[in-house]
Amino acid sequence: MQGDRQRVAVVGGGIAGLAAAYELRVQAREQGLPLAVDLFESSARLGGAILTEREGDYVLDAGPDAILTLKPWALEFCRELGLDDEIIPTRDEHRGVALFSRGRLRSLPYGTGSSAVRKIKAYLGSGVVSWPAKLRMAADLLLPRGEARDDESMADFFGRRLGREAVERIVDPLIAGIYSGDPDRLSIYSTFPRFPQIVAKRRSILLSLLRAPQSARSGSRTLPIFCSLRDGLGRLVERVTDHLEGASLHLNTPVIAVERSRGRYALITSQGQRNEYSAVILAAPTWVAARLLESLAPEAARRMRRVRYVSSATVFFAYRRSDLGTPPQGYGFLVPTCEGRRVNGATWITNKFNHRSPEEGFLARCFIGGDRTGEQLDADDECLVDICKDELREIAGIAAQPLFSRVYRWRESGPQYDVGHAKLITSIDEELASLPGLHVTGSGYRGIGIPDCVYDGRQTARRALERLAVESARS
Repeated sequence: MQGDRQRVAVVGGGIAGLAAAYELRVQAREQGLPLAVDLFESSARLGGAILTEREGDYVLDAGPDAILTLKPWALEFCRELGLDDEIIPTRDEHRGVALFSRGRLRSLPYGTGSSAVRKIKAYLGSGVVSWPAKLRMAADLLLPRGEARDDESMADFFGRRLGREAVERIVDPLIAGIYSGDPDRLSIYSTFPRFPQIVAKRRSILLSLLRAPQSARSGSRTLPIFCSLRDGLGRLVERVTDHLEGASLHLNTPVIAVERSRGRYALITSQGQRNEYSAVILAAPTWVAARLLESLAPEAARRMRRVRYVSSATVFFAYRRSDLGTPPQGYGFLVPTCEGRRVNGATWITNKFNHRSPEEGFLARCFIGGDRTGEQLDADDECLVDICKDELREIAGIAAQPLFSRVYRWRESGPQYDVGHAKLITSIDEELASLPGLHVTGSGYRGIGIPDCVYDGRQTARRALERLAVESARS
């Protein structure tokens, strides 16, 4: 150790790891703690699943393309980093999403200020589900709350309230853009705990959704449910990196093991380095953390491996607007698994956000993979492009040849919060409690969205610093 200066390592340079490193630096300065921070990233870049690239005037967000405003932590982080003027809302004039159901695209209602009656009429007229299914969904208005449960699948919960057809044709596609998962396996309490809370408090899901806001207050502004940054979400990674002055960033440096001796931790890297730390924050996927802790915490590692991950791909197409005839409407479409298509859905990026394509251009993105269409990922990039072109033609009527296409693959990047996930994470935390100074964060644990990862990364850093402050006061 260098004098009284304590050292903390962050393993993983995704948004959770970056938020943790940032918080370590901020809090150390505010508390006057002499602290050295090392961040290790196995790849050549920071950001993890957040990746923005440009092709001329086209802006491609290859991973997540939006920030959920109903959870304030990411927007607060953007403001703290000086990005307030770069926050952009979704385009109000194009809002709406379609489901490909029963052989064609069918629009779902969306809109701030829409009355409950108008929303009900829109759903009833959409044709997404059959009339018997609509009547079954209406039973939610009369059903009792039922007994509270420890956990259950999304399919069991929504099936009990709304019926099986609603699960297959509404719930299943709507989770595709978040988890690409299987509603028969995903935990309702770990993915969307708000819905069991609604039933417990207000009884009816449908009435609560009809009254739900379509926007969120953020500072002095009212924003829609989703927003982004003018030049893409990669700006968040750039700005937080700029604020890591004093931290040491180690790219292309995989950590291969974590050891512990006399209350200190040692990281062994692929370059053969061995550095000692007072605390370590593992912000890597749980399957990576499990490998690092195999010897140090074998039971925690075994449980970490139980968190299931899926792979996915995003495929972009840029078009001349004039080649499309009438450009697609809304923000895009989603596809139920029961339709047997080869994509999970598509986003009309140009319609969703400004500053994503030139005036004469149109940008679209397909997404593939997960539990739903994972077998398509065995194809090479050229085949994936052909698959998506075929699906866009057959589903959305887009027959134009693109100006260019881009394929981005995300291997084992999507954690699946299956039934029992919350208890599993609690048991991991309990196992790691015997190793003070060792912490875990990231999308595999307590939330997969950008706001969740920012929040958990910063909270984890604060817990690590609280312990270091106590140790410093004792010595």
